[in-house]
Amino acid sequence: MRKIWTIAQKELYIIFRDRNLVLVMMAAPLTVATLIGLAFGGGGGSDISIRDIPVAIVNLDTGANEQNYGAVYVNAFLPPESGTSAPACPTAAATTTEDGSSATLQDLTNAVLLDDAAAARAAVDAGEYTAAIIIPADFSARISYAQNKPIEAGSVEVYANGGHAITAGVIRSITESIGSQIATGTITVAATIDSLIERARSHPAFGLAFLAASQNGSFQPDFACAFVPNLSGIGIEQQTVEGRSSTSPAALLVFFGASQAMFFSLFMGQEGVNSLFIERRQGTLQRLIISPTPRLYILIGKLGGTFIACTLQLVFLFIALTLVGSILNGGLLFIWGNNLPMIGLTILGAALAATGLGTLMAGLARTPEQGQIISQLLNIGLAALGGSFGFQLPEAASRFSVIYWGADAFRKLAAGQNDITLNLIVLFAHGIILFTVGFWFFNRRADI
Repeated sequence: MRKIWTIAQKELYIIFRDRNLVLVMMAAPLTVATLIGLAFGGGGGSDISIRDIPVAIVNLDTGANEQNYGAVYVNAFLPPESGTSAPACPTAAATTTEDGSSATLQDLTNAVLLDDAAAARAAVDAGEYTAAIIIPADFSARISYAQNKPIEAGSVEVYANGGHAITAGVIRSITESIGSQIATGTITVAATIDSLIERARSHPAFGLAFLAASQNGSFQPDFACAFVPNLSGIGIEQQTVEGRSSTSPAALLVFFGASQAMFFSLFMGQEGVNSLFIERRQGTLQRLIISPTPRLYILIGKLGGTFIACTLQLVFLFIALTLVGSILNGGLLFIWGNNLPMIGLTILGAALAATGLGTLMAGLARTPEQGQIISQLLNIGLAALGGSFGFQLPEAASRFSVIYWGADAFRKLAAGQNDITLNLIVLFAHGIILFTVGFWFFNRRADI
């Protein structure tokens, strides 16, 4: 072990003494992933806060049949005036947010009641309000129920500012939901009254009782709860648009950073090949061979140094990408997930796979030029299959690339998915098998 460690230390010294190599292996993948994250993800936080939307409400409804359905909109957006109370509806339930606090339209909007539709539209155009909800004068008259009068279609105007498309869309959606509830309520009233009349016609005793109750005023059905917005299915669920969506900088850093790190680790793994050829040209490899040091020790020592270099390269890149992601996020954000043991195992597996590929090249290549050409072609081919160039081939083809297995494991861990057993098996098996095959070829060569 002492001989192996001595050879590995010498390899590390040679690798990290070459500043150009270190810059290329470390800075290149970090720069590529960062530029892609900035170009496609943008900077800063990705949260969109939707709260206190300025809204103007103009209720021109004159009412009909002792009902003013325009008031339903007013009561939904504005708190009740002092001295008034909402109808007692025991089944009404307040909508709550994830932290347990209540969420109402009063929290979502900052509504103001106006009495001039033209002034409200002008204020929206001036940017004072996001939207104006205008209830026409004949709204209740058209949609209210009365005997010998059909329910007609009614409309409510939402006059919105085109510069606030998202919040204006929220107000429009809420207005449509309240309108649907009012329509449901009027249909409920109509169906209830019609059912009572039909029963009175078919059951004389019930009809007489119903007629008497209607005449003496004891029949006073209360349909108010049918129009209470809390019962309408209008849910105010406030959520932030954040985290690791497909367009966030952190997600792009993970997606491209993982594949770029795997891609450049293959080049670091090829340094074992170049080191062997350089030492053979200088004669130091022959001196090691004729010394009482088995070839296996020599190869393990040299590739062991390369393995440590690949591991340090991946660790550095992941820390650097984490810092870049935190800067773009506006706060500390560990983009690779919280399962540190599995992340460490994946880094070791990826480094071993890159080193194993270098060992195979060390056993097959005859000249430095041959080794560089074959290695570069092989690395580029694996990168194309593994998705390092920005496009993803069908998974059936990508599985032939070790880059796919490594990058896929890192992406799963970043997404909180810890089922990467198959990825680890492939990475470690890839490294061990290629190292064994490479050593077999290296040990059979007589032209060292």
